[in-house]
Amino acid sequence: MSNAEATVQAVDPLGAPIPVAEIFLMVAEELERARVLGLRIEGAICAIAVRSELDAALVSELQQLDAVLQHIAALRDYAAEISRHSAHLPKVATESALNRITLNEVRARLAGEHFDDNPNDAWEVL
Repeated sequence: MSNAEATVQAVDPLGAPIPVAEIFLMVAEELERARVLGLRIEGAICAIAVRSELDAALVSELQQLDAVLQHIAALRDYAAEISRHSAHLPKVATESALNRITLNEVRARLAGEHFDDNPNDAWEVL
């Protein structure tokens, strides 16, 4: 089953239960989106640092961003691996968990709705 097929099957319009494997797969995909955005931010900061000739100590703080991106990648891999091993697990109702997510686009994707993943679109303002 492809990721797109898994996402289509995971639609939860009325809070219907979703298989645990699909939930972890969707979480892994969201973590990858966050990691990719972080890489773009890291690249932009590096470009600014080079042009602005910022202090080396300040630039070294970028290592903290790199550590965050590695952390996100590790969580992505963890969630993806749990997804692979949980095909036999029951379904879980996700409505209350989805209500905790404040970003509409993320909440919609985790509910199985389709969103254009154009990273050049404007950010949602909280």
